[in-house]
Parts: sequence; C-alpha cells; structure tokens
Amino acid sequence: MQYPFFLINGFAERRTSGSPLAVFLVDALPDDAVMRQLAYQLNQPESVFVTRNADAIRCIAPQFTLPFSGLAQLAAAAVLHQETGRCPERLPGRYGPIQLSRDEHAYWFRAWANRTQPAAAGTMEIASALGVDARDIAAPALMIDTGLAQLMVQLRSRQAVLQAAPHPALLAQLASNGQHIAQLALWHRDGDIAMLRFFSSDSFNVYEDFGSGSAVANLGGWLLATGCDLPCRLKVEQGHTIHRPNTRLSVLHLQIGADRAIAVGGRIWIVGEGRIEL
Repeated sequence: MQYPFFLINGFAERRTSGSPLAVFLVDALPDDAVMRQLAYQLNQPESVFVTRNADAIRCIAPQFTLPFSGLAQLAAAAVLHQETGRCPERLPGRYGPIQLSRDEHAYWFRAWANRTQPAAAGTMEIASALGVDARDIAAPALMIDTGLAQLMVQLRSRQAVLQAAPHPALLAQLASNGQHIAQLALWHRDGDIAMLRFFSSDSFNVYEDFGSGSAVANLGGWLLATGCDLPCRLKVEQGHTIHRPNTRLSVLHLQIGADRAIAVGGRIWIVGEGRIEL
C-alpha cells in the first residue's frame, strides 16, 4: 500500500529554516504499528497523520505518540489547504476541536488555558534539574495545560536560558504530567520578544524541540495565570542552541485577546512530497 507524504518546515521565516516534520495524508488512520514504521522511514522530529476529511489526526515523535502538537495541527492544515483549496476550520484536539485559521502570513490555532496548577517542586529542585542557578528563576514555575501539560519556567536572562543543561532523571521526575511524557519550557522575555527552549525527558535522555507550538500556547497560559495585560502579543524564537552551519531558527507568534483566548501561529512551508510503499 502506498502512503503519500509531505515534507514541511514549520514556524519558518524562510523555506530552509524552522522545524522540520512530515505529514501523511490518509483516508483513514493506519494502525499504530504502521504509523510507527512510516515515521521511522522518514526519521523526522514529528510525523503527522491526518485524514482527508479532517476528522482524525495523530502525531508520532521518535520517543512516543504525542497527545497534542500545535505544529502538527498547523502543518496538517497547510497540507489540507494545498490539497483541497481551503484551510480546515478545525481539527480534533485532546480536549475538543482545535480552531484553525489562515491569513496571508501564517497559519493559526486557538487554545484556551483552563488547566493550571503550581509546580510540585520548589525553586531549588527546579534549578538543580535545569542546571541553572536558583537566582536565575524569575517567577514561580507553573504546570500549564492547553492541550498537553508542561512545566513552565521563566528565567531572568537570555544567557541563563542558553546555558541551561537539564538533567534527564531529575527533569523526568519534576516535569512528569501523567502522560508518560515529562516536558518543560524555559524562556526569557525582553519586551515583545521571548526566547524559549523546550525539552522532553525520560530517565536517561533529554530531547530538545526547536519549534514547539504547544509550549508557546502554554506560555500564553502562564501569562494569563500571572496576570499579564490584555491584549498581549509576543514574538517567540526557538532554535538558538542548534549547532549547525545552517541555522534553523523557528519564529512563532503568540496573541492573547481580551477574551483570554490564546492564538499561536507561524509560517508553514511545504518543501517536498513523495510516497512510501509498505
């Protein structure tokens, strides 16, 4: 059986930047074993499977199946838009349909922050897990869930964000969200620009994601929980720590309306396509 796929650069200001992933367009979702085999063949940070009628979507990362991925939602929307001539108004999400939209510059998804709780660990424990000085933590850490629960930590400087070196076992313990996935975002805000790094962890390894829409949506949830002025707009940059000759800086845009709705968007480029036969 043949499976058509599309290669995407997401949250990319240029075609050759951003976060790479693959989108498979299918009539019905294959079983999990087939999806993992297809994802393995392309070896992308994320492989997304979406049905042509936009009633089902699944995102496979190398380590696990993701309950939610903002980038997957937007990449799937871009492929469906190219193939059908219109951007879908919604795709399934973990807590219900995710609203989608498109303007001349970007694709957008909408989220609502309705699950917020204090971090289970104290400042010293979090600092130790991140490999930073406790004095670099600028505000209370919160567990935010706008689709996937993540520990959100604000740091006082860009340098502290860049130098953070999370410890796998400690991070896996402190950032566990009950989904067998430990995820954490740390960032520094300077005016209307934020630099963000995002990590997933098991007991042995830390994996850094360089284009996380879910983390930016959760940043919006953190800002709401800590009383930010509304409306709020931020440009969020990821990818500063990629050590490659060709930078893959990701640029995401965060908007929080007076109605407290969170919107995350960015440019999505379809850069190639093909078929895999199994």
